[in-house]
Amino acid sequence: MNKLFKQFCFVLCLSGLSLSALANNSKTTDNQVRGMENLKIQTGALVVWDYDDFDGVHNHGKERSALEIRRAQLQFKAKFGKNWESKFQIQIKNEVEWKDAYVKYKGWDNIDLTLGKAKEPFGLETLNSSKYTDTIEHAMASQIFSPGRSYGVTLFGQIDHFTFASGLYTVEQDDDNDETQAFALTGRITYAPIIKQDAIIHLGLAGSYRDTRNNTYQLKGRLEVHQAEKFIRSAITPADNQSLFGLEAANVWGAFSFQTEYMRTFIHAKSNADIQDVTYSGYYIQATYFLTGEHRAYKKGIFGKVKPRSKYGAWQLVSRLSQLDATGNNEGIEAKNMTFGVNCYLNHNIRLSANYINTDIKGPDAVPGEKEANALSFRVQYLF
Repeated sequence: MNKLFKQFCFVLCLSGLSLSALANNSKTTDNQVRGMENLKIQTGALVVWDYDDFDGVHNHGKERSALEIRRAQLQFKAKFGKNWESKFQIQIKNEVEWKDAYVKYKGWDNIDLTLGKAKEPFGLETLNSSKYTDTIEHAMASQIFSPGRSYGVTLFGQIDHFTFASGLYTVEQDDDNDETQAFALTGRITYAPIIKQDAIIHLGLAGSYRDTRNNTYQLKGRLEVHQAEKFIRSAITPADNQSLFGLEAANVWGAFSFQTEYMRTFIHAKSNADIQDVTYSGYYIQATYFLTGEHRAYKKGIFGKVKPRSKYGAWQLVSRLSQLDATGNNEGIEAKNMTFGVNCYLNHNIRLSANYINTDIKGPDAVPGEKEANALSFRVQYLF
């Protein structure tokens, strides 16, 4: 069922792409579909290089440095007719991976319908584009709990200062057997009582119910250093289903911004399993300041690109406290990170970033003598 649904979404997206190409190569006549002459096509690419130097729990107590191409992406966007648009984005690294692949209908008042592979509406930091994140890596809670991209159908709407989104999605399982494929229902509501050019207040609430189809569940992730080991591991729980809950708050006041999220997941164990239900949680608190006077852009419940004001670029300072509690059933760890960083947006295409991350670990699975870590991360990003 899951594979058939993915194939259906993919064929529909390709159909939209084919219609776009047909409209682009044809002249409008009385016999053609009205509105296809309004085709607009946009292509782009992104390359990101990262260098990490880390020690402690990141690499079993030893110092290590590594360089990688963090992202290499190609993107195609098309708008055709009056109400249709599509987006295709692929990641090119060790293998080719579809990131976004969807068709969107915008013909209803205040409501958009998206079908295909796209981000589920959960998590402010995750929904913001990775091109414009304030830190090099997402906070631990965002990495671990936010569902990210999935195949499915999404309804999004905006009325005055409110946005709402909900959707039905397939859930990827470790077992590739169709019998174990499951679905998720995810939704998000935001309210922005103040929306001005340089003054914003944002509040958000999100939730997701995820049917695990009797599969096992385990938290896995890194301590905000991508080339380090996946040190975050919780107990393995035979699960019936999972519930996710998230709170968001953000404020922009001129060059200063504040952002925080709290996330919590409830893992409901199988009734015949010799293990209890378990709860995991995490949060982050983040502040940024533009030395050169810019401010974060905001639209439809998320933050967007930074536009430098001068030829010297936009310079931004960032600090973040991040915490994750992955302990339960006498296993797992609790981690806390403190990040300090600087971003330089030289122009609309080039961004330079540097982060220092200090890590503290405790919990049942914390290794004696390996409860601290330090890391330096550097990024060069080119967008074209």
